[in-house]
Amino acid sequence: MHKKILAAAVATAVAGPAMAVNVFDDGTSSLSIGGRVGVVAKNYDGENTLNNDSARINFKFAHKFDSGWTGQGVAEWGFRAQDEYENGEKKDTFFNRLGYVGLSHEEMGAFAAGKNWSVTYDVSGWTDSYAIGGGSALGIYEGREDGDIDGSARADDVIQYRNSFGGLNIGLQYQMEDHSVTNAQRDSGYGISASYDLAMGLSLGAAYSETKYVDQDKSKSATAGLKFENERLYLAAMYGELTNKTKLADKLNAKSKGIELYGRLAMNNVLQGFSLEAGYNELKDDSSAAVDQTEATLKETMIGAIYETGPMQFAVEYAIDDSKNDAGKKNGDNTLSLQARYFF
Repeated sequence: MHKKILAAAVATAVAGPAMAVNVFDDGTSSLSIGGRVGVVAKNYDGENTLNNDSARINFKFAHKFDSGWTGQGVAEWGFRAQDEYENGEKKDTFFNRLGYVGLSHEEMGAFAAGKNWSVTYDVSGWTDSYAIGGGSALGIYEGREDGDIDGSARADDVIQYRNSFGGLNIGLQYQMEDHSVTNAQRDSGYGISASYDLAMGLSLGAAYSETKYVDQDKSKSATAGLKFENERLYLAAMYGELTNKTKLADKLNAKSKGIELYGRLAMNNVLQGFSLEAGYNELKDDSSAAVDQTEATLKETMIGAIYETGPMQFAVEYAIDDSKNDAGKKNGDNTLSLQARYFF
């Protein structure tokens, strides 16, 4: 149980080989450094681009107390391995991803405060497991600004509690008010998640979050799903009903419904480290008032292959985009992506 709590307390949600360098560990205090760097080549609509692949570096500190508690400090920054520009201006090379301090205990659970993966993501992130793309129909990384401010991705200004009781896992969080965003001032937010792990490798889970804003309507996220995993196979399916949480046709949806599916099959009998994957995202507007409705939809199907060897991952994904604009016409481009990533 203690290992499960610690894993949730310092979750990094990284697909691929789990790598980290143990810089120091005397049995009481420890420090590890990890992360990844990579590039993704994309071909779509006749264009070829070479992009950064969500590079990051993290530092994890831990100290075991005689009382049975373990203290943790985690800091993680994303960085751009190659320069990127927006409106002619160079983007920041480094940017904050995680930063929190915590305490965990085998029986009492894990407490954390700062910027951390949300308790919503503990469940909703089951389908966000693509090698290159990801889940995009449950509003995890969306909201008035992004899922960090809205409490569904890497939640800002958050206090969290997680614990496991046999096969039952729970997560609770509360977000403080925020004054750093000019067009969406958060008053407060909360989230709760619960999942149950069965012995056969099947897990069932659900999550709910709500965020209040000053002089604006609150956002809500209700998701539920299941996953199955063993040594060879990983399958996950999620369904969500969302309020003021997603965008279609550049418009914040008053109501929307989303579905995400993901599967991965290890083919070590063919080639050690080789696997096949597939995924599906669908998001539709579900607003009742005509003024809030949009006919735009998100619909994407992905197939791909992954090869992992040592600290490296190579992947290819082909995404078939059948999304439609508000006029009901297809406006997405099919994309072929090739990835090379190094974990450290």
